[in-house]
Amino acid sequence: MQPIAIKSEDEMLHEQVRRLAQEVLSEISELEPSRSKEILGAFVSELFLSVAEQERRQMRRERQAEGIAAAKARGVRFGARRKPLPDNFEECRQAWRGGQMSLRQAAGACGMSHATFRDAVTRVENAG
Repeated sequence: MQPIAIKSEDEMLHEQVRRLAQEVLSEISELEPSRSKEILGAFVSELFLSVAEQERRQMRRERQAEGIAAAKARGVRFGARRKPLPDNFEECRQAWRGGQMSLRQAAGACGMSHATFRDAVTRVENAG
């Protein structure tokens, strides 16, 4: 019993490109020679332009990622600035942790959504 040959992704892609090239050439070969050269030249030109554009995008993504990593290493924070916690936050946090208030009651007393309140509690407790 012979092992089944499994084609790699690269091999499948090469095969697909070969078939596409053969299809394009068979269509172009039916035209008059001067017209077929013009269309083939336009095809090759468009192909090179597409590859160059793809490389440009990839380089831009890489440079952007490098810039973001460098900024984070310098301690730059991204995103909107956090609003300061309300004056009664600590009382409400302790009341909630102590069971005197529900999460929603404590958040409402602080003028925050329950999710924002819970995130703020987590942030404060992890920082302390």
